[in-house]
Amino acid sequence: MSSPPIILFDFDGVIITQRALEYTASVFRKKKFYQWKNLKNLRLIDFARLFEEADSKNRIKAFMKIIKIYKNFIPSTWRRILFFLKFRRFYPKYEKYETLKPNLEDILRQLKSSGFHLGIVSNTSGKRLSSFRKRINLDNYFSVFISRDDTRDRKPSPYPIYDALITIKNKIKISIDRNKVYYVGDLPHDIKCAKNAGVKSIALLSGHGTREDLENSNPTYLIADIKDLMEIKEFKKYLLN
Repeated sequence: MSSPPIILFDFDGVIITQRALEYTASVFRKKKFYQWKNLKNLRLIDFARLFEEADSKNRIKAFMKIIKIYKNFIPSTWRRILFFLKFRRFYPKYEKYETLKPNLEDILRQLKSSGFHLGIVSNTSGKRLSSFRKRINLDNYFSVFISRDDTRDRKPSPYPIYDALITIKNKIKISIDRNKVYYVGDLPHDIKCAKNAGVKSIALLSGHGTREDLENSNPTYLIADIKDLMEIKEFKKYLLN
């Protein structure tokens, strides 16, 4: 039997639901105090992920990014400052309610028991990813975890995937065949990251990306739900063997 595939996963929207961030966004969007502008075509999750992607353990750096990004939505500078302070404190309180996405646990168990090498590659912070590793026992399934703090550049740079593969190679002592490496993501920049790294991409429609955006990113595979992962030809063939 040939060596098993390596499947790397994005985290938010693929592994967990990100309901805490969406709930926080819904609460804040209702607050007229911020005098919101230009929200009509902005989805709730897009609004929330603008914040999550710009956030950083470097508080000053995060502050400067978010003040700039939300200028189009909150014209008043001092209201943007208050938004940054309150939003940043609010959403982590609800992350304790986050769970694995439906159907995912059984799939991960099957893949792991069949010898697949699994990892997480995310733009989230190392501290946040570490807390989820402990709370929902991610180490039961994944052998590598790459956060934005573990790599020189964030996605769509290829470096997060490069670092994951180097870690797997050093940890498990296997040679890496990029034709057998897959990255599962729910946003176009995930697909671009996989392409930049020279690995195969799997776009997940049940995450936070839109069908149109994901189709236009030209992934190797496009699946409606995470359970469809098991129907991908290469995986099915290996599982049957």
